[in-house]
Amino acid sequence: MSSSRVLNTEVIFELALEAAKRINAPRREGGKRDALVSVVFAAVSLEAFLNELIELAQDFANYQNALPSISAFAQLMPQLSRLPIVLRFQMAHWMLTGGPYDTNSQSFQALTLLFQIRNDLVHFKPDPLTEGGEPKPTHTTLGKLLSKHILNDSLAPESNRSWIQEVGTKAVAEWACNAASLVAAELVSKLPAGAWRQSVEEVTRKISTVQFSSEDPTN
Repeated sequence: MSSSRVLNTEVIFELALEAAKRINAPRREGGKRDALVSVVFAAVSLEAFLNELIELAQDFANYQNALPSISAFAQLMPQLSRLPIVLRFQMAHWMLTGGPYDTNSQSFQALTLLFQIRNDLVHFKPDPLTEGGEPKPTHTTLGKLLSKHILNDSLAPESNRSWIQEVGTKAVAEWACNAASLVAAELVSKLPAGAWRQSVEEVTRKISTVQFSSEDPTN
């Protein structure tokens, strides 16, 4: 189907990819600003993906023999635009599958963590310092990233001055891109077979494909 809409999900996702690829440093060396770019634009690309998924559903909702689930999705999802993005993805899963998004699934965990980091960056609050001038971290998000072995591993004193230093690694940038891909691919797989799904698959090939291989977490 040819669409009169200009779709930008792939363009936005490419910004996240290009930023990750620009980082020429060991995977866990902190302080790389392009890693922050990757995190933000990977999250933004998922918002664009969901919004464009809804608009494509609206294109197909009035087709002859369109499934009721497509029509319901097209009509109801725009009314939820003010909800937090994670909740919108949960509602999308419910409408498309008749059941809740598995909150223990890898894709849901990736979705929530990616937007937690993105929100921490966009609504930045500096960590307070102790009387001795040492940082006093307050971000629980870092604790959730520790087990992934993608945070800054530098022993330099300045490397621990800010949580931004901690997340500013090539490994975090690659993880953010892969997280967006995982979430998008999982939702596309839930779409009912037919023209709508085929159209979505055609315009979301890049974001729905994991871009970076899993490497030794000690690197």
